[in-house]
Amino acid sequence: MLSRLPNLRDTTFFPALSDLPHDFPFTGSESSYYTVSIDLTRIRPSRHWCLLAEIVRLQPWPTRPMYSAKDITGRTFLVSFHFDDRTLFPKVLEKGLVGSTICVMYANFHNFADGQVGVRLEEPKSVTILPLGLEALVTAGETVRAGHLTPEICAFCGGSALKKCSLCSTIPYCSKTCQAQAWKTKHKKECMVIRQMKKWNEFDWDRYDVHKGFQSSVINSLFKSCVLNLTLFQVSPEDSDHTFCRSIGEQ
Repeated sequence: MLSRLPNLRDTTFFPALSDLPHDFPFTGSESSYYTVSIDLTRIRPSRHWCLLAEIVRLQPWPTRPMYSAKDITGRTFLVSFHFDDRTLFPKVLEKGLVGSTICVMYANFHNFADGQVGVRLEEPKSVTILPLGLEALVTAGETVRAGHLTPEICAFCGGSALKKCSLCSTIPYCSKTCQAQAWKTKHKKECMVIRQMKKWNEFDWDRYDVHKGFQSSVINSLFKSCVLNLTLFQVSPEDSDHTFCRSIGEQ
């Protein structure tokens, strides 16, 4: 059970677009997200939050990648990438698979010059993409939070299981055979999602201490192999889904 992980439907910590603080101009919504210095020259987050949105389509644009995405309310909006390092743009396009969920820490509501609204992304380490649709991601979060999995039952065949995937330390299997089949059919995507849930469970969401980004190098190294407790099971290179191994900011 992940007791510190908020429900992904909780708009306090996983707000919809309309609930985000504005990047400019500031409105009344910012007071619940930021602390402003007495001289009004400095602001800092007062807590953590993350925008979740399902990628609906890639938006053609000659100078930078853009997505259309929809939030938990079903509202569709623009996601525009403004990274200083333009060498990351091919990865943005590679990873921007329709039906996946983009996650943006400390997202702000942005009014674009052409009248569209959405989010303007400038910090690569604040962005990652998880290989599930938004509703499936929310459902996975509810399952992980509640601890509904039965640890002694193989997640693939239903037989007796004594080992777990050592990457997520959550999903049980009875054998390398079942693990390999599950990896190909489901767990390759599920594993990354569970590990992100566990990272979020480490946050004190109500109190901002340090900037929490997505640890791309850690995710990448963990995804190189899939290990059963007590028994090493190496995933072959063709089975390893590197599209979802790295956060967008990784070189």
